[in-house]
Amino acid sequence: MPGSIRIRSSLFLALLALVLFTGFAATSRAQTPATHGVEYRGGRWFDGTRFVPRTVYVVDGLFRSRAPARVDRVVDLAGGFVVPPFADAHQHLYAPIEPTIRAYLRDGIFYVKDQANAPLGRQAIHAALNRPTSFDYLSANQGWTSPGGHPVEVILRAAPAGTPMGDMIRQRMDPDFAMLVDTPADVARHWPLFMAGTPRPDFVKVFLFYSEDHARRRADARFEGNRGMDPALVPVIVRLAHRAGLQVSAHVYTAADFRAAVEGGVDQIAHLPGGHLSPDATFLLTDADARRAARRGVTVITTITQHGDAALTDRLVRNQFAHNIRLLRRAGVPLLLGSDRFGDTAVTEAAALARSGLFTNLELLRLWSVTTPRAIFPSRRIGRLADGYEASFLVLGGDPLADFANTRRIVRRVRQGVELPPAR
Repeated sequence: MPGSIRIRSSLFLALLALVLFTGFAATSRAQTPATHGVEYRGGRWFDGTRFVPRTVYVVDGLFRSRAPARVDRVVDLAGGFVVPPFADAHQHLYAPIEPTIRAYLRDGIFYVKDQANAPLGRQAIHAALNRPTSFDYLSANQGWTSPGGHPVEVILRAAPAGTPMGDMIRQRMDPDFAMLVDTPADVARHWPLFMAGTPRPDFVKVFLFYSEDHARRRADARFEGNRGMDPALVPVIVRLAHRAGLQVSAHVYTAADFRAAVEGGVDQIAHLPGGHLSPDATFLLTDADARRAARRGVTVITTITQHGDAALTDRLVRNQFAHNIRLLRRAGVPLLLGSDRFGDTAVTEAAALARSGLFTNLELLRLWSVTTPRAIFPSRRIGRLADGYEASFLVLGGDPLADFANTRRIVRRVRQGVELPPAR
């Protein structure tokens, strides 16, 4: 018996020594600096409020403030202004994707949220995205609306009848291109099909459009394309989405749509209410609307340039968007920058917001390069040029806090430690 105790004691001590040694070795490895990396010197780095001259290292795709054991390459940024990459929180992408990738990287946009795209559409572009040489992307897959509701008419305009593609889309509109629902039973029937999408949806998009007049518009064929889903279905979809770990984004048009979306429990409003010339009151939020959205943690995407007409955009800003932006910001509702611009990038949206005079250059730079990227990918360490964060950044040829147009003067792009070639 004493001998067996000694054996067990010896085994215990041996195991304890092994554990301690393993822990010590792991700690030693964690404290050992990386062996090699790239040194970026001569730059002025954005710290969230100002530009600070410093030297920064990139090791294994991450920022490091301490030099590695060996510096493989030294890059002189020649006084350039370094900012986190930009983002677009509202876009709809399609094939061919290569020109879009080139345009987005040219404009420094590394993060994109697609606010509805059929799985077939995603499959055509999937392999080219979320790579070091493209941009990071997520999508809602099919949007949820009523039969004949927006955006069905947009999809049909892109696929004329009598063509193989147009005929296929008409035959398979529901459920392959849009989830068309009128009742909770419709939602329950569609949900498994939606969740089986390949690629899987990253979030859920519901479409509200004149929800205050839904019953009349749903019963009148003249309003096809000018209506959305029954607002009573929003909380039904939100419950299913949240149970599945997915957030819900809502297309809105009127102030009543905004209220219905917030009351229904959505996480994000995909548009500022507004966009039609009259009557303006239909689109104006109240202080109570803004406070309710703030209490519920809702974010709101700008999309003021979706019309593609600068003069119209500026008029809508004066009469509708400025009012809503001021109310939301005063209540503390986070705004995100998104464009909803087919064939264009968020550069147009950023320029219009700068032109509006509603933001300082600092506020707008943070909106585009800090707040929006983090909202799209909340679990990632992005939107900050700090130790341990992803080493993605842009070098600008001028100070964007002095002149916001300098955000267009991109002289260097680095994505997760990979130097991208000059824009074409």
